[in-house]
Amino acid sequence: MIFFENLNHPLAKAVADACAAMGRDVVDVDACGGFENAVVANGTPSGFVICPPAECEALAYRKAIEDPAMSVAFGAKAHASAMQFLADCRAATQTMMTAKAGQVLFLGIDDVAARIVGLPETPIGNQLRVSALKSLAKEYGRMGVKFNAVISQPSKETVTPAVWKEQRNALKVYTMRFAPTETAEYAAFCANMLAGQVPVNGGIICLGKGVMEMAA
Repeated sequence: MIFFENLNHPLAKAVADACAAMGRDVVDVDACGGFENAVVANGTPSGFVICPPAECEALAYRKAIEDPAMSVAFGAKAHASAMQFLADCRAATQTMMTAKAGQVLFLGIDDVAARIVGLPETPIGNQLRVSALKSLAKEYGRMGVKFNAVISQPSKETVTPAVWKEQRNALKVYTMRFAPTETAEYAAFCANMLAGQVPVNGGIICLGKGVMEMAA
């Protein structure tokens, strides 16, 4: 059984569909009212998928810099998001370590690639989650729980073909190393990770046909 933080992001939904196609039960934690409620209703999961942050942090950050009054609200929102992430990680770890098996997997979108095609950037959320999962892997990997992050370039379907073509023309030589990948390809890889077929713990796995900058 695989728990998902929510199924609001297209990549998360695709991974859930790929897991279901493999015969795994999928649970939307948000729809259950939280991780603890999901466990009570469904039992102990073998995996917990953390979805990409929902809002564009870069745009909000620029507005906060221009207006000091907004900086406090921006900081409070970032802090609340971080604390919720850590609370979910704690709940997942404590639940899965009793079975000495399981995986927490974060789905992140590469910020540089997202900026190139005009999609939301979430540098704070990405870096915080990646760093925390690496630390958790060192501490709790011995308890049989894996903590990994997959950082992918935006999927081919996230923007129109015209946008990809426009950016390829603008990037010139770089485009030889940057090409869109379909969501289904990312989803299949992540589903295999959740099935325990990738022997990695504490990893930052970069998916896409280009130079990944976020994890550098």
